[in-house]
Amino acid sequence: MSVVRRLGRAVDPHLLLLFVLSALALSPLIAPGYFYSAHDGRHSVFFLTMFDEAIRDGALWPRWAMHHNQGYGFPTFVIQAPVAFYVAELFVLLGVGVTNAVKLGWALGVFAGAWGVYALVRHWMAGWPDVSRAEEAPTAQGNYASLAGLVAGLLYTYAPYHLLDIYVRAAFAEGMLFAWLPWAVLAFDRLIAGGAKTGWPGRLLWAAVAYAGLLLTHVFALIAITPLLVGFVVFRLWMVWRIERREPGRLLRTLALAATGGVAALLLAAIFVLPLLAEGPLLAQEDFTRDTYDYARHFVHWGQFLSPFWGYGYSDDPSGANDGMGFQLGMMHVLLALAGLGLAVNGAGRVGVREEGVHARDSAPRAASTRALLRFLLTATAVTLFVMTPAAASFWRSASILEVVQFPWRLLILSSFTLSVAGGLVSGELARASALFRPDETSAGLLVVALLVVAAGLPYSQPAAWQPIEPWREDGRAVFQFEREHPDMLGYTRLVEERFTESPLTAQYLADDFSNDKLERLGVLAGQGEVLSHYSRGHSFGGEVLLASAGTVQVRLFYFPGWQVQVDGQFVTHRVSPPYGLIEFDLPAGRHRIDVRMGSTPVRTAGALISGITLAALIGLWFFSRGEHGAQRRR
Repeated sequence: MSVVRRLGRAVDPHLLLLFVLSALALSPLIAPGYFYSAHDGRHSVFFLTMFDEAIRDGALWPRWAMHHNQGYGFPTFVIQAPVAFYVAELFVLLGVGVTNAVKLGWALGVFAGAWGVYALVRHWMAGWPDVSRAEEAPTAQGNYASLAGLVAGLLYTYAPYHLLDIYVRAAFAEGMLFAWLPWAVLAFDRLIAGGAKTGWPGRLLWAAVAYAGLLLTHVFALIAITPLLVGFVVFRLWMVWRIERREPGRLLRTLALAATGGVAALLLAAIFVLPLLAEGPLLAQEDFTRDTYDYARHFVHWGQFLSPFWGYGYSDDPSGANDGMGFQLGMMHVLLALAGLGLAVNGAGRVGVREEGVHARDSAPRAASTRALLRFLLTATAVTLFVMTPAAASFWRSASILEVVQFPWRLLILSSFTLSVAGGLVSGELARASALFRPDETSAGLLVVALLVVAAGLPYSQPAAWQPIEPWREDGRAVFQFEREHPDMLGYTRLVEERFTESPLTAQYLADDFSNDKLERLGVLAGQGEVLSHYSRGHSFGGEVLLASAGTVQVRLFYFPGWQVQVDGQFVTHRVSPPYGLIEFDLPAGRHRIDVRMGSTPVRTAGALISGITLAALIGLWFFSRGEHGAQRRR
């Protein structure tokens, strides 16, 4: 019985309830099949297929996706951050299948995001004004904090854009940003709140890893989420200066720690960011920013934020009147934001909570802190919404880097987060204020709010249509079929002189007995000879040729930095094969074994070294500090 009692104390009932209610949003994923017809439904699966092929071929950090562009391949994972696919790959290696691995990845991301927001709001509400001591909060204060965290976590799970990212867009990597964002904010909050107190190396490690997790999940985070995180850090430093009255020396040390956390995160992400910056320009990037991907076609009009419309189409109307998808903020999110605006302007948390003689600590600083935080969150929401509208067109034109965001409405990730956190804080503050008059009804009231959030969002937790999981959807034919339907979405390198819609490999993808090793990777361009065999293994390709005279062999892969070509076990130089930007090299007469593998480049090696050294330094500093702290305690 003692074990049962200890287990009961260890289980947080509000967090457990959050998981149960969040699971309702995921219940469609239990059904057999998948929503391949969603916007990126096929991409999320066939990206993982190619990622898995590269992993199984020994590429610990994949760069190449072998089936793109009619089999010529593409350095997809140079520009597509990999963390979401590493998460799903764990399930693939456990044998659940590629599509089901994506579904499990969605579920894990939703639970992680809900938990992160719950932890963040509980951390703030239980600990103001000194959030570094949140665990010492009185029982009543902690109870309201947990209930507020429950509401916030459900607001985050059922944020319309969060559900849209899953069931309408099926944008797997982008959806996983929801999992990382609250943990990154919480990590930097704890780093700043704790300052240089004992344990700072652990807090620094956590902050750096959480922010790096964002950067390594989607390139969108580098451009769009970083400003929000930087803004929060600046705001939080202002709070410890103006509200917590931290002396200048400690404030400077805290500022240095926050800056170190940000820089360390960038260094941890160097393994992805450096190749992206150096090698990304070698791709025809206009393919990702024009026509369908032109940001000017995808602004959100103010009325769309409040419209109840929900569709499974595309944002294909620049006027916004006939967009096929909805961009609503959520009814409960808007109502709680309006209440939060009143609290932020007129005052929050002025009523203290008493529990058997225990007074709410420092109610005036706590109220000031909560007001300031609500003002920050609501201001960040307003700025984010404005940037998504046509009124911000000049801003987008002046910052050309924003073109790679493609869709301004992607910033709904940020407003979903800020509105969810603000809604949780508002719920907690209103409950705290009303507890003095109706203490027995307050907790029930918060639970009702939580259920209303679920009721408002649950109808959107449905895909438009299901398709069965067939073998061809989880191999190279899925990529091939998509490109046959959308030839305008083929990607090219700068070395491609003549664009195409078919290749010599097209027939192999159409064959009933398709397999990777039947893809004809080699061709004799000059001289007399024949190809004896081919192989394709994710990150390595090749076969055997027999030449009756000296000649030129072409490898049907896009030329790109990192390719290493071996002939009969010896490295040989290779060059670009026009007009399609492939690989070719000269060979003497005879029978030759050809092996081509995507390897490293100087910039990739440098990025990996920087990331590895940074991680080792952070972990070493943490272990060293733990040892020092333990030695001091023993003395």
